[in-house]
Amino acid sequence: MPQISAILPIKTRGRHYADNIGRCDILFSSLRHFTTPDLFHRFVIIVPHDEVDEVRGYAKAWSDFPIEVIDESLYMGAFAEFSQRHQIRNWHRQQIIKINAPEWIETEYFLIFDPDCFATHAFDYDSLIVDGRAVTHLKGRSVEPYYWEASAKLLDVDPHLDREGVWWTPATLSRSLCLSLQQRLEAVNGTDWKRVLLANYAIDWTEYTLYWLNAEHAGLLERYHTQAVPPQRTLHASESVWFADKMQEWDAAHYFAPESDGMFAVVQSNTKIPIDQVVAKLSPYFPITIQPYDRHVDPLLKGKEIYSAAIRKGLKMLRKLRGEKGIKG
Repeated sequence: MPQISAILPIKTRGRHYADNIGRCDILFSSLRHFTTPDLFHRFVIIVPHDEVDEVRGYAKAWSDFPIEVIDESLYMGAFAEFSQRHQIRNWHRQQIIKINAPEWIETEYFLIFDPDCFATHAFDYDSLIVDGRAVTHLKGRSVEPYYWEASAKLLDVDPHLDREGVWWTPATLSRSLCLSLQQRLEAVNGTDWKRVLLANYAIDWTEYTLYWLNAEHAGLLERYHTQAVPPQRTLHASESVWFADKMQEWDAAHYFAPESDGMFAVVQSNTKIPIDQVVAKLSPYFPITIQPYDRHVDPLLKGKEIYSAAIRKGLKMLRKLRGEKGIKG
């Protein structure tokens, strides 16, 4: 049976991470219901050093999947070089981990998950990979042009804002294209690709826009990616819950219905929607088991993260006024 891999970065401490174990329980409950664990050659969970033992304990509840919990400090030494709190964005940290996936997997293709994702319809390898290419959900780049523009500067390419590009997590990426991206970042910027991205913490590059722009520049998109052709489902449901005030009106019955499109949806974690509300919304469509877990809520840490975000915002505005393109590593 052909297989893919999966990458799942997790944090359990921070502004909106206290319920990430519960969110992962929802994710794995949905995967059990809508696919089988043997679809995955390896399911890699990457966590900060001080959370490894705790997450390994919780991961026992998902042991029917080929789980491997990875200590990020063993592979992300560059993180320690940027010691000021505002220099490491948790958002960017997760993105660097995703680009680094080839170090941990062997399959050509891998699914990227976040804890707030879940499946909505049955899927298998052939749902995700068609004629050797990953089924990819696209959106117009003009929807969020700032991400494409920032990534284009780091790669020294045109953002082509009039075109479509890969959408957000979950997404299926190519191991070969991630390696190609790493090489391009180093060739353009003259230093290790992780340091290039970390040094540019004040601009809004993203893993997906970097990945897509590099593959496009190299002429490799059509070799590794394709779009769903009806009646085949797209990767994403037409709507997910990105804002707390949209939770009530999100029609779960519609998005789980056999005739609806999309294999996955998201209830965005930073909406802070209580986990029991998410379970109540989704449990009519697949069985959900939430294990007991500790919620790490640290007001001091939250305050530091908010302060760091404010510093980055100020730096971003200053750079914009100066017309700077990026900090070379």
